[in-house]
Amino acid sequence: MTSSPITAPTRPHGWRYGTVLFAGTVLLIVGILEFLRGLSALFDNTLYVNTPRYIFAFDVTAWGWIHLVWGIVLVVIGGLILAERPIGRILGLVPVSISMVLNFASLPVYPLWSIVLLTLDALVIWALCTAGFADDVTY
Repeated sequence: MTSSPITAPTRPHGWRYGTVLFAGTVLLIVGILEFLRGLSALFDNTLYVNTPRYIFAFDVTAWGWIHLVWGIVLVVIGGLILAERPIGRILGLVPVSISMVLNFASLPVYPLWSIVLLTLDALVIWALCTAGFADDVTY
């Protein structure tokens, strides 16, 4: 009676898997940053500068709730990507795109933070789009 060695599941390696891992990690970090941004707006209204004549004129508390909810959504989807669920890669593009719009809209409110998150969102979109969907669905 011969025993067969237990083999670990194989994962694709190389840049395709690396970009997905990168996207999941950055998306998780961006979600946490968005959540913290929302908390800071809710707890300290003096942290943000008000710009009443801006086209996206929201109350600071409204901005706080928007970023808080989006932070939670981004963390969940980042977790799906890191858990290697293909649905996470597919669902990841929509909220990250919306996150870019929200960060662009909040540029006058907090410009440096918005630029950092816009850059991270763009990197996540790049990573999710360059990883390829057709030939490695289960990655």
